Amino acid sequence: MAQAWMVMGETYLLTIVVSLFVAFLIHMMTLLIRRFGAAAKPLPASAEQVEVSAAPDDPDELAALAIAVAVRRNNGEGR
Repeated sequence: MAQAWMVMGETYLLTIVVSLFVAFLIHMMTLLIRRFGAAAKPLPASAEQVEVSAAPDDPDELAALAIAVAVRRNNGEGR
């Protein structure tokens, strides 16, 4: 019978510890939301995820692609 009470006590303590841990996580998430929620800004249009195509095998085509990307970034189109 003492063993049953011991198991029940350990289970109860474990439940309390897990509950306090979950409460702490909720508290930290609330603080983070309050801290960064009002200052959060939507991502710019350039941050949209697009499907990445495979890199070309031809070195000239790869160089042309790199130049095109650099020109777009310098013109401000990539921002």
